[in-house]
Amino acid sequence: MKKLATCIAVGLLALGAQSMMAQTNTNSVTAPGTHTPGHHRPVDILKLVGLTPADVKDLTPAERRAKIVQAANTVVAELQAKKTDGTLTPEGQERLTRLEKFLAHANHPKAAAPSKD
Repeated sequence: MKKLATCIAVGLLALGAQSMMAQTNTNSVTAPGTHTPGHHRPVDILKLVGLTPADVKDLTPAERRAKIVQAANTVVAELQAKKTDGTLTPEGQERLTRLEKFLAHANHPKAAAPSKD
């Protein structure tokens, strides 16, 4: 009886160790909902400028880009006015910083659509 209990215990330990090994994650992809700081998804930028994906859905890439940049310029102007008045919140300051970085990137010559020669 003691030998049977020992065999069962060893068997359960062996199965437990295998299942624990199977549960370890060897995938190096980041967890859902996380992303590298400074790299914003298009939906994040749309939220920052007050647009929804439906607002830019049926536009060409150039029209979409122009609409997003125009909305970003409007929001930046509003936030800078609040900053001048001294009524800008810390969240507003973070939003202003992110939008200014986005606009700097969007206005960079390499960010424009490549021309076909």
